Amino acid sequence: MKLSVIVPMYNVRDYCATALKSLALNARGDFEFIVVDDCSTDGTFEILQREIRKVPGGVLHQNPQNSGISYTRNAGLRMARGRYVAFLDGDDWFAPGYLSQLVAAIEHFGCDFVRTDHVRVVGRKREIVRSPQAVRNTMLAPIRSIMPADASTMVDYPLVWAGIFDRELLARRGLLFFDEKLRTAEDRMWTWRLHLYTSSYVAVDLAGIFYRRDVSTSLTRIPDERQLDFVPCFEQVAHEVSAHPWGAQILPKVIRTFCAMMAIHLDRADTYEPDVRALLKSRVSQALDGLHQPLLERTLEEMGERRAKLINSVRGSAPVPPAPSVQEPAAPQRSEYLRQVPAPGANRYRVGAPA
Repeated sequence: MKLSVIVPMYNVRDYCATALKSLALNARGDFEFIVVDDCSTDGTFEILQREIRKVPGGVLHQNPQNSGISYTRNAGLRMARGRYVAFLDGDDWFAPGYLSQLVAAIEHFGCDFVRTDHVRVVGRKREIVRSPQAVRNTMLAPIRSIMPADASTMVDYPLVWAGIFDRELLARRGLLFFDEKLRTAEDRMWTWRLHLYTSSYVAVDLAGIFYRRDVSTSLTRIPDERQLDFVPCFEQVAHEVSAHPWGAQILPKVIRTFCAMMAIHLDRADTYEPDVRALLKSRVSQALDGLHQPLLERTLEEMGERRAKLINSVRGSAPVPPAPSVQEPAAPQRSEYLRQVPAPGANRYRVGAPA
């Protein structure tokens, strides 16, 4: 089996048939489509039971109980047999022929994963959104695409459905599954670990996945306690980065991104229920106390007065730890992180957006 596509579904009655139709238009004899319903309550599963019959290579599974996006993706991953894996959310869709081009790209470069652009859909409007990586069709070291701290980089593009991944390699390295303790921000954790622990990737000019923005059932639109999982996510990222050989160079990016997420949530705290709002402030305060304080102070100075004021409004009075050593760890071996291949012609893998 060449490719497994994992498709979690939950209460997407109005969109799931379109998603499955796009799978059928991408079908090949060596592709499998694993659709996992997370105990939908709006009739989604009944539509899936009918429509999955029209998808060559389609398999439908239902969780025993509602368990969240991480568990649902993992359920599909445990069933997967393909050398490569890709993802699709239940309210999105693929352009015809897109998946064959994804497979062609990763096989051409022989890299650990490929990242793509995507098409953002708001009502009838379509807009191509490019990934932050400007260097295209060239083998790159994932760890070198984490920095700089003050710019949007590939770890700020945690769209796991915008790409294709070597499933067998990720499984060997313990990177394949999502953290089931995270109900949101699981894709950020997964993306950070890819960039910390894999050796090569390529960004290509492909825009063949259509992402519906502002769908009412999206987790990003549900202002409950699940939104706060960005805190344990970035606490874990900071922990792993601190133990990484490149930790001293990368930690400023972790803290900068963590603080940016804090500011976003604090800025919209009034949209949360009072108990969730109080919990947000408490968890952010505790997280701030656990960060390296001199580096945190520098980060807040660089982020600007408005965001710094939001974050400082909930800061505790944690003791200031000693300043970090100025000595940086030795860089990893060049052969591990800097494999390069000649770049093929530009736009080799572009997919035109259908009307």
